[in-house]
Amino acid sequence: MKRLSRFAHIAAAVSCALLLAACAGNPPTPELETTEPTAALVDENGERVLRPNPYLAEPADVPAAAQQAISQARAQFGQQQYVAAESTMQQVVAQWPQLSGAWLNLAKVQLKLEQPESAERSLQQAVAANENNVFAWNSLGALLRDRGRFEEAREAYSNALARWPDFALAHRNLGILYDLYLHQPEQALHHYREAKALEQEEDRVLAGWIMDLERRL
Repeated sequence: MKRLSRFAHIAAAVSCALLLAACAGNPPTPELETTEPTAALVDENGERVLRPNPYLAEPADVPAAAQQAISQARAQFGQQQYVAAESTMQQVVAQWPQLSGAWLNLAKVQLKLEQPESAERSLQQAVAANENNVFAWNSLGALLRDRGRFEEAREAYSNALARWPDFALAHRNLGILYDLYLHQPEQALHHYREAKALEQEEDRVLAGWIMDLERRL
């Protein structure tokens, strides 16, 4: 069982997520939903029909001044000036709190600064500003998992998949959560298979995880 390599692989995937993605925002919602992922869509030939990412499908409405500040934070982040990048992003979210992506980016900087509590608050702000921000839901799930809050992590990943059932990375992360932390191999296998079906390139590591679970079940 390649448990350590499996954890390392997903940790690398999370840490390599792009900083400063789209910043579309909606009016805050009073409560966060927790729903189960919906079934895959198929066409008349039985082929899977991929749904678009609802967050990226929304028109981005980012003021020019915010874009400029975000570009500055991106440069600071790239130069490992994390304190400066956090300060810049704090100014962005203070002036434009409706920008969900800005809260997500602030959380990424805060994680670099080893501020998980602050990062969690920022991710909660991100999904409150736009509940379709599946990247924020996924990052929140990873953060909660790393903090040992496994049921809350499951809810966060499920929220991502409820909004975008074809989110391969969320399926992968939820599979790992079920496999290594919640010890529900049947659920893990389902999400590993979904991730494999959705990934555009062959992933031998993921295929190995699936074979391992199939042998054990």
